[in-house]
Amino acid sequence: MAEINLKKLSRAELLEMMIQYSEEAEAAKEHERLYKEELEKEKAQMQHEMAEERARMLAAFDEEKAQMRAKFGEQKAEQKAKFDKDIAGLKARLTREKEEMQQQVDDALMKIENSQSLAEASIKLGGIMESAQKAADLYLETLKKSAQKEYQQLMQEIQETRAKLQDEETRKTEETAEVKPKTTRKRRTTKKETE
Repeated sequence: MAEINLKKLSRAELLEMMIQYSEEAEAAKEHERLYKEELEKEKAQMQHEMAEERARMLAAFDEEKAQMRAKFGEQKAEQKAKFDKDIAGLKARLTREKEEMQQQVDDALMKIENSQSLAEASIKLGGIMESAQKAADLYLETLKKSAQKEYQQLMQEIQETRAKLQDEETRKTEETAEVKPKTTRKRRTTKKETE
């Protein structure tokens, strides 16, 4: 604005100039108030959008976690059913072998009763008891190894599933952390555009 010599202006011109400056100051204040309101609205909207995005991500994470737990439960149930089936088969085999051994013992006792002398009985029984003991020991060892192997496989699968759940949880947490900087950049970009 060009410099004005105030001494040369009349009272009416001075009054008009003061009114003009006053109106401009009020218009600037109103403009500033509207600008602040707009910024507050944008801030509230961005906070709301961030909250919704976070809620969506948490819901998706919880859903995936529930699915993985359900899958883990199914796998555990399948392994338990398989293990129970194997144990039932081993018990049936043990019972069958026990009945066969009992039959062999009964046959041996019958031979003893039918034998004329103690020497004849010991010759007939010589190999039966040793072979029965060896078969029983071998069977018990096989049963122990099989049960131990099944248990180790089950524990390994449980550990792998837990590791997967932890990895998923870590990944989701990192994705949530990545969303915050993006929304901050978005807010800055929007602020610059409004200016």
